[in-house]
Amino acid sequence: MPLVKKIETLSRLRAEGILTETEFHAAKQAILEEVPEAEEATSKRPGTAPEIIALLTRCTLPPVAGGGLVYAMGIPAMLSMTLGVTLLAAIVIAQYRQTQG
Repeated sequence: MPLVKKIETLSRLRAEGILTETEFHAAKQAILEEVPEAEEATSKRPGTAPEIIALLTRCTLPPVAGGGLVYAMGIPAMLSMTLGVTLLAAIVIAQYRQTQG
């Protein structure tokens, strides 16, 4: 059973009065302790200044360069800014997916 469904079931049992507040929290904690991904996800975050700067550079340089290039070609500023933001979103999503496995 997926994690969310287990917690929803516990929540429903608590709402129906089958579980006490203490039992609910103990069962929820036991479920959460079974999930090793939570520890792995926190360990993959960049923590040092050079890692954070490298991540920001990878995320912001392509949209700025792409938007500037499009603007230099004569495409209106709003369109080039939209392209830059779209590229930024795509890069951030790709970075997130890469860190998630």
